[in-house]
Amino acid sequence: MSVLAIAYLVIALVGLAFLALTVLVGEIADIFDAGDDGVGPFNGKVIAVALTAFGATGLLMTFFGVPVLWGALVAAGSGLAFGLAAWLLVVLLYRQQATTEFSLQDLLGRTGEVTVPLAADQPGYVVISGPTGTRQYLARSPRGIAIPAGQLVRVTGLAGTVLLVEPLQHATALEGLDTRGEAR
Repeated sequence: MSVLAIAYLVIALVGLAFLALTVLVGEIADIFDAGDDGVGPFNGKVIAVALTAFGATGLLMTFFGVPVLWGALVAAGSGLAFGLAAWLLVVLLYRQQATTEFSLQDLLGRTGEVTVPLAADQPGYVVISGPTGTRQYLARSPRGIAIPAGQLVRVTGLAGTVLLVEPLQHATALEGLDTRGEAR
């Protein structure tokens, strides 16, 4: 085995080890990672894939007897191509991650259904469907009126972690909304 083949083999093995390490331990070389979506072209996984492709392709070129210059150019092209593909794949995967950020403020103006009646002076429960699923929230009427189960309500405010809700027909008459709670 020639010195050049050993050099390519070492580069490929270092890249492979670095890739395994970043997958198992997490990102360890994202010093230069400055992409807007959290992933730049110098992401650890991208560098590892590019190194592995460069080393493996260079090793193949030496075994097939390709001249050194052409082998190096093909290996560099392979490293760039695989690095670019890895970067695009990592960006795609990072963008697919959902955020778990949620605030009760996001519920203001939303329509829900009373599941446990709201007494004039006692809270009840309201179910609201949203992008994160259907959830049940503690709610009360700010006017102190009773709201029966099954009644559609609109979230009008917050009192700590308790939703303040109004029956939808009151909100409809006041705000000019249709029965689904949308503007006419």
